[in-house]
Amino acid sequence: MHNNTSVLFLHLIKKPYNLLALIGLSFFVLSYFAFSNQVFDIHLHDTYFVIAHTHICWVLSIVALLIWLLYLITNKMLYSKKLVWIHIIVTMITFILLTFLLFPSNVAEPFKLRRYYDASNWESFTLFNEYASALAITIIILLCGQIIFIINFIAGLMVKK
Repeated sequence: MHNNTSVLFLHLIKKPYNLLALIGLSFFVLSYFAFSNQVFDIHLHDTYFVIAHTHICWVLSIVALLIWLLYLITNKMLYSKKLVWIHIIVTMITFILLTFLLFPSNVAEPFKLRRYYDASNWESFTLFNEYASALAITIIILLCGQIIFIINFIAGLMVKK
């Protein structure tokens, strides 16, 4: 048993992008068991969007699995293992932050209003400012983290020529 654990650990050190496959499959499984009947409500101007948590989990799962596939295809062409680790850690942390922000929890629940009784009372939307800012910052960090992969790939192509 101890030998299997050390082999798995060494495999993750050599190929850390396999963590993305684990995260992607975890989100996919989680979508069917944990969030099957819940929705995320977005009120934007005069339009009301309702997105199922299952669909959000699917998107996160697909993104993680696509990044994993990119690593499988480009693994030999990458410049630095340190940049791979930084990219994967940033991606995983932002996925976890998105999970806490988008899904019901004790952290995000005070910011989520479930019903809007008076649309003319714009003061009710002030609760969303901090929530929307945290969500926007998390998405920006996720997108900036993906630039690390692009830099790693381009540097690898330039050095290997």
